[in-house]
Amino acid sequence: MEYRTQEQIEQRARQIAPVSDQDIDRLGELLSGVRTAADLMERLIQPFDDHVDVRKMSGTVEGSEP
Repeated sequence: MEYRTQEQIEQRARQIAPVSDQDIDRLGELLSGVRTAADLMERLIQPFDDHVDVRKMSGTVEGSEP
């Protein structure tokens, strides 16, 4: 289940641990920021067409071309 609404976040947080109303508000802000950052990163990353050549990536980390 995705926790998109403040009510869903509050309900799930209270199931996990005893939290104050102030903690709930801060948690909601944190999750909103993380969601925004993840959405931005998803837009920046180009699709790999289900294939990533890890060998090539590992070779270029060292600064050498395979």
